[in-house]
Amino acid sequence: MFTPRLTRSACAAACMALASAAFAQTHRVDAPEKVTRAVGVYEWTGDLAKPNAARLVPVTVFIEGQMQDGGTYYARPVPLALVNGNIYSLEKAGVAQGNLTLDYARHLVPAAGPAADNNDIGWFGYGDYTPLRQEKKAAPLRASAANPEIVGSKDKDADRPTFSKRSADDKKGSNNRKTDDQSSVTPATSPTDEDDERPHMSKAPAKSSPPPDPSDTPATTTASNTPPVNPRHPDADPEDDSNRPTLRRRSPKQAEEDRKKKDESGVRAINGSLNDDPDRPSMKRGKTGGVGTAVAQLSGVPVDLHQMVAVSDAATREPHPFARSWESPSEQAEMLAKMQQMAQQQLADYDRTNAAAAPAPAAPVKTRPGTAAARARRPAAKPEAATAPVAAVMSSEEIHAYTLSYGALPTFVYTAISPSVRQTAGPALPERYVTVVAQRLPSGEMQVALATVTDADHLDRTPWFRLIDAVDPDWEHRASLLFELRGHSGRQFGLYRILTAKAEQTFITNPTE
Repeated sequence: MFTPRLTRSACAAACMALASAAFAQTHRVDAPEKVTRAVGVYEWTGDLAKPNAARLVPVTVFIEGQMQDGGTYYARPVPLALVNGNIYSLEKAGVAQGNLTLDYARHLVPAAGPAADNNDIGWFGYGDYTPLRQEKKAAPLRASAANPEIVGSKDKDADRPTFSKRSADDKKGSNNRKTDDQSSVTPATSPTDEDDERPHMSKAPAKSSPPPDPSDTPATTTASNTPPVNPRHPDADPEDDSNRPTLRRRSPKQAEEDRKKKDESGVRAINGSLNDDPDRPSMKRGKTGGVGTAVAQLSGVPVDLHQMVAVSDAATREPHPFARSWESPSEQAEMLAKMQQMAQQQLADYDRTNAAAAPAPAAPVKTRPGTAAARARRPAAKPEAATAPVAAVMSSEEIHAYTLSYGALPTFVYTAISPSVRQTAGPALPERYVTVVAQRLPSGEMQVALATVTDADHLDRTPWFRLIDAVDPDWEHRASLLFELRGHSGRQFGLYRILTAKAEQTFITNPTE
């Protein structure tokens, strides 16, 4: 069952090994069985930091070496890709832009019920977006206005400690003191004599007052003047004991209040109504914005829809950027002109193939010469030679440059919309959508890997290929192009990998809203 997967992995590993040797770049690829990775599309309206409405559309789950549909895999009761607490990294060409923590998931069905349409709307996830923490930049170094000054050790500083070498006289004196008798050693100078501010410990001085004479003590004392003696501390002064407990008599009014409180029951009524509690939960009819999040649930496909790739991985991995920087503005302008030329050729071929068939000529009718009918049937003048097709007008043009793997050819994706045009002869042309994916060979020539053209009237026959971004769905350090295939009544998400001169569809989801 894993033979096709292993064969493709072996080929990819061989190609990447050759590229690494050529470009002196190496990277580590984990075994497919050890990779668990989910890919989705985060959609929102408004600002990314504070969206008006948002949702996560699951696309794929790569687990145990196989690609699964993220909206249906292990949906018991919620798909594995939409379990509460899953963290998705919102990325642009492999570089993280923020995190999305899922709070809950919803399975949406058509309004008329699941029996109305075999393809239900599908599963969606909802959560809170958190931007990445911006690292604080260190303050730039600036030249000091004052010149630095170096202070030597010979400067006079009374408080600065110094280290000096003992002289020969000091060494001789120390040797003489060692040979002398211990009884003749003179005590060193007290530290207090050298430093009066040095702290020292001393015994408290004894009281100078003589003990009282028993004969002078009166023989009898009154009980009222004698303070009570603490049996635990007989020597303590009772008048200085601030923590000594005292007995006080309660007032009759206070005693009556305490007795009433004691006689009352333990359950008492709360003043006011229960509805006055601001923290009390309440149930109301109507639609809510979701559970655990303040962002409203996005529904349908609005005009101002924004999309970004979301990746959730079971392990923390180093980012692999796939965006290719332009070498210069002239290179970008040159590539845009080449992609426009290829798109114009694709539009011309599409219009020629889908042009309305000319009506069949009517059968000839015999008429007598000289009559009005005969004069009306005279052959008309020959039409002028057909001119070259006029270049279609392009709007909403976008061009993206990628390096889909280490050492791969530069890949360019061009998308544009040709507005509806009313022709002088023939039917009006509807709005058309063109997408071209091409790679630049080392010789400088361009080879087309994928080219699609459709119009607003035939979206059910040929969907509109809308680029989402480049993403690595299985952590092979080889990115695929993620497209939204939008039709009239639904849409799908597909992954396309460019291994040769042609793009290969590696995965496509079930139809969704």
